[in-house]
Amino acid sequence: MAKRKYQVAVILINYNSSQYTLDCVNSIFARTSRDLHFQVIVVDNDSRLEEYKPLEALHSKQDVRVFRSKINTGFSGANMMGVQLAEADYFYFLNNDCVLVDDCLGKLHSFLEQHQEVANCSGEMLNANKEYEANFGYFPVLSLKLLGSGFLKLFHPEKFPDKHVRFSNPIRVDLVNGCSMFVRASAFEEIGGMDTNYFLYCEEEDMALRLSRHGYQTVLVPGATFQHFVSRSTKKDNSINLVFLKEFHISFLYFYRKNYNASYCRIIQLLYFFKIIWKFYKNWDYVKLAFFILGGAHLKHSLRFKQKMGSGSEL
Repeated sequence: MAKRKYQVAVILINYNSSQYTLDCVNSIFARTSRDLHFQVIVVDNDSRLEEYKPLEALHSKQDVRVFRSKINTGFSGANMMGVQLAEADYFYFLNNDCVLVDDCLGKLHSFLEQHQEVANCSGEMLNANKEYEANFGYFPVLSLKLLGSGFLKLFHPEKFPDKHVRFSNPIRVDLVNGCSMFVRASAFEEIGGMDTNYFLYCEEEDMALRLSRHGYQTVLVPGATFQHFVSRSTKKDNSINLVFLKEFHISFLYFYRKNYNASYCRIIQLLYFFKIIWKFYKNWDYVKLAFFILGGAHLKHSLRFKQKMGSGSEL
């Protein structure tokens, strides 16, 4: 892999949450060893002006670049904008509502430098209360959806690590949480980067699966620690929940259409229709969601196509 200007490029997305971004950037500079040559790239996803203005203070920081998009391009789109500004051997896609607890950046860099077979890794995650939470997942294969990880773990424990265990040694996993993905740039470029058809959700599953199919591993690295405050900037009222539930299933079914055959996808579609429609007694919106899934939950319904340039509006 040809060496570039920096060893690591940390790519953050800001969307109407500038204080989180500033706290995240400050933690990176405070916790990272000065021996590591890194850059920080902040992509603002068409935030309101009052939420963008505080980021202008970052222009004075060395090795920090701030780019303001005129349209909200979503998670994948904004990260791919950041990649185009990056000049590094590794990309660290980090949610802006995270802070580093230790020299997480240096530890993950060191791990990938020593393990050429690994292209994607992440550290241990603490929640807002500083409690440990599992920072990995399993590929959403049909057997997992039908039988559950607890049952499959009995037969393939190596493929389904226990999410209730805090591991002391690096462990190979299917995928790591999208809030923190430390990726080898050459492998990332080999697979074509992130698929920008995903506006929100399922990006980490898709990227990890493509890396796996190209022969690369994903690993959880204990000892490199960060804290995640879990999307505090998104709204929680019922009307918005249906919007985001629809967006999740748009990405979810697109993932299957892209990576598996039509029959496989149809089974998943029917499975989720029946799984969700039985929740009608909780909220009638579940019925709407179930039929939305049965109808295909196609990409044309994505929030991506409801964005306006330079609007600075909230989803």
